[in-house]
Amino acid sequence: MNRLESLTEKRLREAIENGEFDNLPGKGEPIDLRENPFEDPDLRMVHRLLKNAGFAPAWIEERKDIEAELTAAQTKLSQAWRLFGQGGEHPSEAEWHRCEKEFREKILELNQRVRIYNLKAPATVFHRRQIDADKIVESIRASC
Repeated sequence: MNRLESLTEKRLREAIENGEFDNLPGKGEPIDLRENPFEDPDLRMVHRLLKNAGFAPAWIEERKDIEAELTAAQTKLSQAWRLFGQGGEHPSEAEWHRCEKEFREKILELNQRVRIYNLKAPATVFHRRQIDADKIVESIRASC
């Protein structure tokens, strides 16, 4: 195998030195990466039309929706902590607990959607981890 690799490398080096690669079409131009070479050619036109119209595959749109709802829930909980959670025992502590309970219920709903999303995603690299409500609540308490 090493002998073959050495022969290949030698021939490539000689071809470069002889200028055999100097007049190739597209030399010096950027590579066109607008099309995915691994995409099914039958679906290429459909994906291009959807992309140009501002759409994405359903599983990508679902991920965006999950992230947007999580961000909104975190913002709402942060505002509730600033209004009701700081300061120990006072009448608004019950309001903070109500907001925290609503947040945890929202996270349960989002985690169910994450499980469904992970089934739709075409590869595990696109999967999303479950949302840890305890970790988020603690980080909000610590940051304010």
